This record gives sequence, structure tokens and C-alpha cells, in this order.
Amino acid sequence: MNWKLLSLAASLGLGALTASPHAGLAQTRGGDVVIAMVGAPPSLDAQVTSAQVARNVTLELYETLYGRDENGNAVPDLAEGVDISADGKTYLFKLRKGVKFHNGKEMTSVDVVASLERYRKVGASLSLVDAIEAVEIKGPYEVAIKLKSVQAVFLDNLSSPRAPIAIYPAEEAAKDANKINYIGTGPFKFVEYRPDSHVKLERFKDYVPNPAYAKRDGLVGRKEVFIDTVTFRFMPEAGARVAALESGDVHVVETVDGPTAKRLEGNRNFKVFRVLPFAFQVLKFNHALAPTDDLNFRKAVAAALDDEEVMAIAHPDIYQLDGGWLFPNAAFHTDAGRAYNENNLKKAKELVGQSKYKGEKITFIVDNLRSNVDVATVVQQKLAEIGVKVDISVADWPTVSKVGFTPTGWNFWTHGFGIEPFEGPASVMAPWVAGLSQQKVDAEVDRLYAVLNTEMDATKRKAVFAEFQKRMYDAAVALKIGNYGLFQVATTKLKNFEPHRIPRMWGVTLEK
Repeated sequence: MNWKLLSLAASLGLGALTASPHAGLAQTRGGDVVIAMVGAPPSLDAQVTSAQVARNVTLELYETLYGRDENGNAVPDLAEGVDISADGKTYLFKLRKGVKFHNGKEMTSVDVVASLERYRKVGASLSLVDAIEAVEIKGPYEVAIKLKSVQAVFLDNLSSPRAPIAIYPAEEAAKDANKINYIGTGPFKFVEYRPDSHVKLERFKDYVPNPAYAKRDGLVGRKEVFIDTVTFRFMPEAGARVAALESGDVHVVETVDGPTAKRLEGNRNFKVFRVLPFAFQVLKFNHALAPTDDLNFRKAVAAALDDEEVMAIAHPDIYQLDGGWLFPNAAFHTDAGRAYNENNLKKAKELVGQSKYKGEKITFIVDNLRSNVDVATVVQQKLAEIGVKVDISVADWPTVSKVGFTPTGWNFWTHGFGIEPFEGPASVMAPWVAGLSQQKVDAEVDRLYAVLNTEMDATKRKAVFAEFQKRMYDAAVALKIGNYGLFQVATTKLKNFEPHRIPRMWGVTLEK
């Protein structure tokens, strides 16, 4: 199968139908854009961190062989495309020629191989590359990746933005984690990083947009930069971010609350964007500890919950009811097996009576994020109506996550799933494999994950994911409560800004 030809045909077909939205903006150059972010990145070494605040910056600086389009599909970026061997175990990537690093050096296969080998040693998401057996140079612009066994989702893994498999110059890729100079191939280049203040980037004047694309598309597409610089200012306090926006000190606020968004919607100086879905709310059960080890008890919880009530309180003004374990715009989204938003207290009481629950208090662990505490509180109150006593234990995220990946000390845990459903089926399934999130192996989940990873036919993979989703409901492995989003606000002086999983600064102009 010639994926290169398929990928380029799709991209060029799109370009033939859609004129570049930047054509009329080509003369509007210059300007210094400031973005207010909730916190500082733990690192600007893209390969070694999966923090959202890091992705906001690093995906402006670095690029990957394959990236994700608007709907999360894997498409070529630094690669022109790929040829996959008949046995599905060798991927031959043809690289784009003329791609420059920020230090002026042309990217070749030497850099790509060095970067991939570095990720296999220090990458923050090693599961993305654990199927690789070897990476080989086949020519100045050709790289072969050999897999240990067939992995149908390999391109999804390679294009993951979670902790990006960024391509660095070979001399940087030879360095240890967090020891590199911040040099990539992206449309912006590094200027300075002050951890207590900001990161500043500037337009990379020698950047050549990918000729296969005619417009901006997700994290790939045509990346044309018109502004001079972009500064990510770290402002943890929500009120300070909004005040800076209203005073003109910043041009984009990464996230604001619902009341602020409503207030600013009436101001002609600002534009409010709804980024929905951005993530979904998950309620986890500990299958290794009574009474959540009991299927009847877990189903009782599922039956009792009014998911709309939970979402309306935890994520007011920006949520959607959807029981699918992928986002609605995803290719593999399905309604399979859904027993969703039941709100049936009679059924729930009957199921509790059939379970091993004996009136004891059970523990709900939750981090101190307001929305997650709200979820825990609503669940606690709803379960009290069916005679179940819940004790909520609130702590910081590191403490809660440490407990949540052990088999004792908790029964319920809630948090958001954001990057997983964007990345696709394998990322959604992986947290439940080998009992990682539920603390007890579910053989059917493991089987389905193995099938998904080896089935090269997309239609069959879709059916496998539908079976997985049905299993999540039938066995009440965990509960999907609903999708939620966030509000972003930008000054109307910033033209052609479109929200995404990161604040993309290519394609935008700043009115003088």
C-alpha cells in the first residue's frame, strides 16, 4: 500500500478545493503577540514532557515525521509519506527535502534517525516506540523503521502530540534529557525562556511551509507566519489573565471561566471561542477492592448517575452529553453498547441489593481541581440516595495519582481524559490494558487491544473499537460521564486565529 500517494492525494485534493485563507493577508506582517498561559512548561525539550503547557510552546518550535490534522488523523509533516511493506513490519519514510533547522542546517535522515533513537531512550511516552526493532538510514532523505511485530496504530503513535517525537539536529539528539539547545524545524524559533515569567519565540524566516497543503489543518497543514514574535506569559491567577487581556497587555487567554466568557461576549473588542470537546470526564472504579470489585455494584453506580446533572455542575456552560469513548468527530466514534445517562434510582437500588455492599463507607479520591471535586461531590450525593456512603479524599494531583495506580486506598477516582480521545482508539484503550487503571486485568480488554494493534484493515479496527466500548459498558470497567470544553478569548485585533489543542500562531496576523 503506497501511503505516500494516498496522503499526498488527500492533501492536494483538499488544496484544489480550498484557496489559501492567508492569500489576502500576505502584506500584513509584523507584530508581537502575547498569550496568557496558566503555568510554565516543566521543559522545552519536547520529547521528555507530556505537559499541556509544554505542548503549547514546543509544537510551535518542533515538528514530527507525521502529525495530526484537525480531526486527529495521522498525516505527513516532515515526511512526504510512507511505504509499508507487505508484512506490515517495515515503514519506509521519504523525507521532505529543503527543510531547515533553526540553526540553518538542512534536515536529513541522519537527524531523523538520531532523534528517534534518542526518544527510545529518554522519551516521556516510551509506549509510542516500544514496537520499534530498528531504525535505519536508507539514503539522505529515506529512513526505514522496522517493527518487532505488526502494529496497525504505528503511524498514530509516531504522530502523537502527547510527548512529541520531535526531530532535532543529530548533534542535539546526542544529548541527555533537558540538555539540548532548543532547535527544531518549526515555524517559530526559540529566543528566551524565563521560568518565572515567559517563553519568547520569533518567526523562523527560513521556514518553508509544506507544499502538500493549502491551508492550516490541525497541528500540520500550511504553516505560514506573519507575526514577528509570540510570547507565552505565565499567569496562574485567572483574574490576572483576564485583566491583562482587557488592558491590552495580552492578546490571547488560554482559558477563562464561563461567567467571564459570557461577559466578554458582549464586548466588541474581544472574540470568545468555544473549544468543545477538549476532554471528557471519566469515573474510575478500583476492581481490586470491595465493593467496586463487584459488577452489580459498579452497574448500580452507572444506573444511579444523572450524567447531565454532573456535567452541568462540574463544567457549566461548556459540556456535551456523549457516551462514546472517542470524540464525536473521530472516525471510530460509535454508539456501541451504550448504557449512558440512565438516572434510574430504582434500578440502582436493586443492583446495590444484589451486590456485596454492606453499608460501609467507601473512598473517592480526587485532586483539588474544582471541576473534579464537583464531580465527586455530585456522585457522593447521588449515591447517598441509594444508600451508599462515600467519603471524599482531596489531595494534590501527584498524591492522588500515586494512590490511584495502586490496588488499595480508593474505590472511585475521577479526572479528565483529553489527549487520549484526540489521539485515537489505541490511546483510549491503553489505560485499561493489563489492569493499569482499574487495578485488575480484564482479559477481554487486553484481547481487543492486541487485535486492534495487529489489524491493518481500518474497517475491522473500527469494529474492534466498538467491541471495546461495549465491553466498557457491559463490565462497567469505568464510566464516561460526558465531554467538556474550555473557553478561549482573543482580542479582535488578532485576525484569523482559530482555537485548537494548542494556540497555533501560524496563519494569524495582528492589526496595527
